[in-house]
Formats: sequence, structure tokens, C-alpha cells
Amino acid sequence: MSKVLLSFETSSTICSTAIIQNNDVLSCVEELCPREHNERLPQFINTTLGDCNKTIEEIDALAISIGPGSFTGLRIGLGFCKGLAYSKGLPIIPVPTMLSLAFALKDREPKNGILHSHSKKVFYQGFDWENNLPKMKDKAVVNNIDKYLDGREIGFHSNCGNFFNADDSIQEVIHSARHIGLLASLFFDEWIIHKPYGLVPEYIAPFKIKRSV
Repeated sequence: MSKVLLSFETSSTICSTAIIQNNDVLSCVEELCPREHNERLPQFINTTLGDCNKTIEEIDALAISIGPGSFTGLRIGLGFCKGLAYSKGLPIIPVPTMLSLAFALKDREPKNGILHSHSKKVFYQGFDWENNLPKMKDKAVVNNIDKYLDGREIGFHSNCGNFFNADDSIQEVIHSARHIGLLASLFFDEWIIHKPYGLVPEYIAPFKIKRSV
């Protein structure tokens, strides 16, 4: 029997949920809503389920964008996902965020991409392709955007438009739960975590929590 997945994408200013079955997107709800992921997720999930006449009891696994990305967004998304997983006894499939962005452009098979982190910092990652599916060449790293403005080819960018000229032809990619869910469906057996108690976001950047004195 085919698996039904509920996927989440909260690693950017986009909040997105989707239902995937048979490697098909049955429903997807997404919206640009900075700092509102916590409030919107329950509503988006109900709408997504309702659009394809599914109930949470029919879901076989949860797929989540695991990072890198927004520190707060990743924490909210995984926290919500874990709560739902524990309450319903569901496994979680973590999907690398930048891999999903590359997958969104599978017709072009980009060799690398950058994703805005903060200030002039961006995440960078390279990819190999096999059977029209991306594979990570290495872990994502954080660098100054200036390192990628020297004429080298960039396969895609996400939320980095302010750093480029209007005539630059670098493809922009928008985060979406549909790509998270489709990748999770394709790599279901390989990536699934049945007891995701220790699962944490892939922050990558060396975030530090300041303590008040």
C-alpha cells in the first residue's frame, strides 16, 4: 500500500505544508508569513488535509525540512513536527533543505546553490546528480556572499536576490513543502526515523545564545 506523507517547510519566511501519496502532491498550502509559523501551522495542516479529504489518522509519516535555514523557523517546525509525531505515534523523515531546493530545479540539475542566512552570510552546498535525483557532494557551509560574486557559476539562489544585479540570470528557488514531501517519499526507507527523540535541526551556522548577566 502506498504511503501518505504530511510534509512541513518552515526553514524560511515561507510557511508550507503538503500531502504526498504515490510520489504525487495531493494538496499544498503555503504562504509568505514571516514570524508567524507557529500560529499558521495548525491552520495550514487542517486546510491541507481537508483539501484532499484526508485525516491525520491516515498519515503514515511526517516529513520535515531539517536545515540549514532560519534558526527560529527550524526550531518551530521540528518542535511542532515532533509533538505531532509523539502524539500520533508517527515516524519522521528529515529532508536536507538545500537538497530540496536543488530538487525543485531537477530539470536543470544545478551543481550547487546558495541560501541566505543573515547579513552577508550565505549557506553554500554542491550536488551530484544520478537518475535525475540530487545527492549532496558535501555538507553545507557558511561563507560571506562576496566569495560567490567573483564570476563563478552558481546553480541557484534562495532569498539572495539583493546581492545580484538585475541582469544576473541565477535561478531563484522558493521553499516548498511539496519538494520536501516528494524527496521524503522517494527516499522513504533510507531516511525514515521511527524514534526521532534525538532529532535536531541542521543549523550549520555557529549560533550562540547570549545569557543575561
